[in-house]
Amino acid sequence: MTNPAERDGHAALSHERLLDATHRMEALRTHAERQPTERRLELERTLDRLRGQRNRALARLEDCRLASGDSWPSVRDQAMAALNELLDGIAEVERRARPVAARRARTSSL
Repeated sequence: MTNPAERDGHAALSHERLLDATHRMEALRTHAERQPTERRLELERTLDRLRGQRNRALARLEDCRLASGDSWPSVRDQAMAALNELLDGIAEVERRARPVAARRARTSSL
């Protein structure tokens, strides 16, 4: 059985992580808008996929909030897995975007 403090702590941490993911996705959207057409379209498709993952994570977090005491640990694990999948996806897109930005900065400074 879980106690209310544990549930509240999880809810607060999850909210912060989801908010961070939303801000990072917004930064990626801004980055995508500055890209050439082909690259922009690729990034927009990727961001659409990430928005779907964000929606799934949000739904799992809501399931977690509504879960009964006995089922909460299992539902919490599913919610955290969905949130981690989203954050991993964002990190991967950020890693792929950085080398492009770094190459552009080096080229423009030459």
